[in-house]
Amino acid sequence: MHPEHEVEYEHDSAACESPFVSRPARLPFRPDPWLAGGAASHMSLTIEFIGTGDAFGSGGRFNTCFLVSSGSIRLLIDCGATSPVALQQRNLAPPALTHLVISHLHGDHFGGVPFLLLDAAYNRPRETRLRIAGPPGVERRVVDTLELLFPGTSGRVLPRVEPEFVELPARHRTQLDDVSITPFEVVHPSGAPAYGLRLEIAGRTIAYSGDTEWTPSLIDVADGADLFICECFGWETDVPSHLSHRVLCEHAAELRCRRMMLTHLGPEMLAHISDSRWPCLSDGLVVTI
Repeated sequence: MHPEHEVEYEHDSAACESPFVSRPARLPFRPDPWLAGGAASHMSLTIEFIGTGDAFGSGGRFNTCFLVSSGSIRLLIDCGATSPVALQQRNLAPPALTHLVISHLHGDHFGGVPFLLLDAAYNRPRETRLRIAGPPGVERRVVDTLELLFPGTSGRVLPRVEPEFVELPARHRTQLDDVSITPFEVVHPSGAPAYGLRLEIAGRTIAYSGDTEWTPSLIDVADGADLFICECFGWETDVPSHLSHRVLCEHAAELRCRRMMLTHLGPEMLAHISDSRWPCLSDGLVVTI
């Protein structure tokens, strides 16, 4: 726990389950989104929410994609099918990405990865190797998807780009450079384990539910996190393999994080944003912790 690390909002709140203001104190649209600086112990950490939508693009939102920046780290959490377009709209250059962490192998969470590899092979070459971490089978699924979408290209793209794939074992802390990742298996069938994630970067902890219905694993994912990013597809209605606002309210006291924000909003939840107990994320929002 780091008491000095607060998410920047207009008002503060003492507990993860308590309501607080959803509008950030400032939304920095940085002229140079890749600007780095500061010693490791004093570096700020920003999260730019590139996409906060569901698989259907409800409300015109892009698929899940969060950019975490601190010092030299430029890490994407998930990269859905629409993410390459969303990155372009935000003037964020894929060659500057250092890491990509995938929560689970559904198209709205990893479907943009083949396009990032194509971009690196034929459009904007990378100077450093991209490290891609995800559930067991992540490399095979990405390569198969690339080959399905662009037959015959995987044999040319992969030697040019040379991505490094890292399989993350559940409940095991994996160190990638200056990033520590601990995945927890959640309930969301996707042909491979689906994960909630804890990322430790620059002395902060970011927790992310991934896609899931309620599971006690979320208690471990959120525990003590500076920010818990939690999916909330529905309002009252239970949708298989997803969370609703009603269910989150029932379990709020169990989620012992410092702050919580909602993402992956479906049509029903979008209609109730103003009634939400927690702030709801939107595409383009930037949060500093």
